[in-house]
Amino acid sequence: LLLLLSLLLITSCSSDDNNNIPSIQPVSKGVFTDVRDGKEYHYVRIGDMEWTIDNAKYDTGDDNTRSIYSTQQTIGDQNSINDSLTVSKYGYLYSYEGAKQAAPDGWRLPSDEDWKNLEIALGMSKSDADADGWRGSYQATLMHQQDGTQLNLKYGGFMDGNSTTFASKFYYIEAFGYYWTDTFDKSTSTAYYRKIVYNSGKVYRHLSATNNMMSVRFVRDAK
Repeated sequence: LLLLLSLLLITSCSSDDNNNIPSIQPVSKGVFTDVRDGKEYHYVRIGDMEWTIDNAKYDTGDDNTRSIYSTQQTIGDQNSINDSLTVSKYGYLYSYEGAKQAAPDGWRLPSDEDWKNLEIALGMSKSDADADGWRGSYQATLMHQQDGTQLNLKYGGFMDGNSTTFASKFYYIEAFGYYWTDTFDKSTSTAYYRKIVYNSGKVYRHLSATNNMMSVRFVRDAK
């Protein structure tokens, strides 16, 4: 019931003017293989940076990586019926430390500034990019596109690292996408992240406890 009320509230409060969204195409694109586990990642160049368009799928081998979702309560891809709701579609969820470990050689977990640069390249003003909370107008729509930008940010939900019960650990799969940045705030011992939601073009920027678990993308400077 709380989930339903939350989504209804978001729906009622997130009417954005998404008319006249610009058409933005990647400058270039490519593919690479993570030599640690043989997983393949595709990437696109937007502005001066290359971004992976697949959520991270590297298993750190400890509790910094999770793939259990409340919608089906299966681990990883062990149950083929649920493949589309686990790693094969959404990748893993990571703690902040796990997110840093997941980066392949030559790539990095994007910083808060990397995300800002992407948002600005997608048409967000610098003042909006520097702000906290929901910002911009249509940038999340561009980030979610499978064509156009091809960034294809997914709505993988998140895991509450402080919850003590299974039922309340996992939230919002197929409704929200949560993505770590590498930027740690020493004064609060938290790290910045980004959030998008299925019915809004705005992008959320805020700080999170580092034991919460979110999706991950990788970035590198264009060569």
